[in-house]
Amino acid sequence: MQSHTPVLIAGGGPVGLALAAELGWRGIACTLVEQGDGSILVPKMNEVNTRTMEFCRRWGIADDVLNCPFPGDHPLDAVFVTSLFGYELGRVGRPPRHQQTPEPASPYRLQACSQIWFDPMLLRLSRSFKSVTVKHGHRLESFAQSADGVTAEITDIAGGTRHQLRADYLVGCDGAASLVRHQLGIALTGKGTIGYPLNLFFRAPGLLAQIPHAPGTFFIPVDRGGVWGNLRVIDPARGLWRLMVDQAGDDVTPESADRAGFLRRALGRELDVEWVDVNVWRRRSLVAERYGEGRVLLAGDAVHQLSPTGALGMNSGVADAVDLGWKLAAVLQGWGGARLIESYDAERRPVGARNVAMATSFYRHNETFSHQSPHLLEDSPAGAQARRELGAMLESTVGGEFRTLGLQIGYGYENSPICVADGSAPPPDDPGTYVPNARPGARAPHVWLKDGRSTLDLFGRGFVLMRFAGAPDVAAITDAAAARRMPLTTEEIDSDEAAAIYQRRLVLVRPDGHVAWRADTVPPDAGALIDRVRGA
Repeated sequence: MQSHTPVLIAGGGPVGLALAAELGWRGIACTLVEQGDGSILVPKMNEVNTRTMEFCRRWGIADDVLNCPFPGDHPLDAVFVTSLFGYELGRVGRPPRHQQTPEPASPYRLQACSQIWFDPMLLRLSRSFKSVTVKHGHRLESFAQSADGVTAEITDIAGGTRHQLRADYLVGCDGAASLVRHQLGIALTGKGTIGYPLNLFFRAPGLLAQIPHAPGTFFIPVDRGGVWGNLRVIDPARGLWRLMVDQAGDDVTPESADRAGFLRRALGRELDVEWVDVNVWRRRSLVAERYGEGRVLLAGDAVHQLSPTGALGMNSGVADAVDLGWKLAAVLQGWGGARLIESYDAERRPVGARNVAMATSFYRHNETFSHQSPHLLEDSPAGAQARRELGAMLESTVGGEFRTLGLQIGYGYENSPICVADGSAPPPDDPGTYVPNARPGARAPHVWLKDGRSTLDLFGRGFVLMRFAGAPDVAAITDAAAARRMPLTTEEIDSDEAAAIYQRRLVLVRPDGHVAWRADTVPPDAGALIDRVRGA
């Protein structure tokens, strides 16, 4: 028996769950299949960045993230040390949640929220929509696509039975080894494998209270071998930690790894711990040649594999899901044009390449950082001076991976086929600095409005036409949208601050919160504008 779903999602990690949530939030029926049972022993990600927090605000789960079990009074600082019980060299300050003030550019800052908490939030959100079906213990085996849909072979693992599922679209959110990508024959390009790291997860309740430094979340040990790994406290209340060794070697296995030796090097002393898990993986720097083919699309690690330096991996995948989600919804609802789905590759693949390149650059800073001072561990004036100098260098170079607001929210969709360029010059693409701008393709900037809302709260369900002081009548635009059944609302913006940032009297913002068009006058052919931005 063959059943049907408008969208079939393969893979139930955070990206697949984010896509299911985005589609469910838009009222689009979808089915997610995941071969695992949804439980997470140890996390692959631990930070929800600023842009992802903005999406969580849209979905109504931002407070869930802010109230996750990671203590609200625990600083998120990144601390450079000779070892955890050795000398502190420097730190990049990141305040605890309860002491945070919002960035001027967003209602939120990056948050510590491990995958062990974040995935269940996305799962609960997805299941809150009647249109979303989540099937754990089900595996996608193969698929075939035609001009009008995709036929997938699905196995119920527990029962051992196989059935066919017909979908209008299939999205592979099935990770680095993506079956969907392999069956499409899409290659990955880039630098390939750039390291053989080792993750060691352990429990050590009370460890934070023993160390001689002010609290932090991320500790980077630096010794005569340079920067060689990091220690992260994942769950302070339960004493769950992860020690990542940057280069464990291509022949190391979980069984052969010198757990005690690596831990001794990181801590600077012996410590009895409860080992939770050991895994070996490959650090990669790769982007897919294309993000899909026909009615089969790809998102997340299936299309971009990057170093975790900079915390861009999962967050890049969630942004993929949001970009693709509104476009799938538009087409399935009948108002999205034939070119709308094609724009997903044009918009997200350059951003994926940008994020992969930056994450690789951050890792190279770690890999090549070294020092030659023989006094580093001395309790002497020479030792203190060496540590000050080294700390300043670390904060300036390696510390860059903890200053990434420009990467998090500063990306734009240059040359997008569904945005109308206005000839304005893009701001510098600085990973650490965000310059608010409303150029077509950019994330529409956040500004607090007089009624207490953020401008971000205006966007999401459909297109929004922002009218600033002196704006002309927009009936031609609204009529053209209505004739094409494209959802469009008009918002009168009474804010000098917003007017100064948005820089035009009329600004058209897409459902994903990116600017599609801006001008001071209504175009001569409003219908052509609407057709352009809806991919017709």
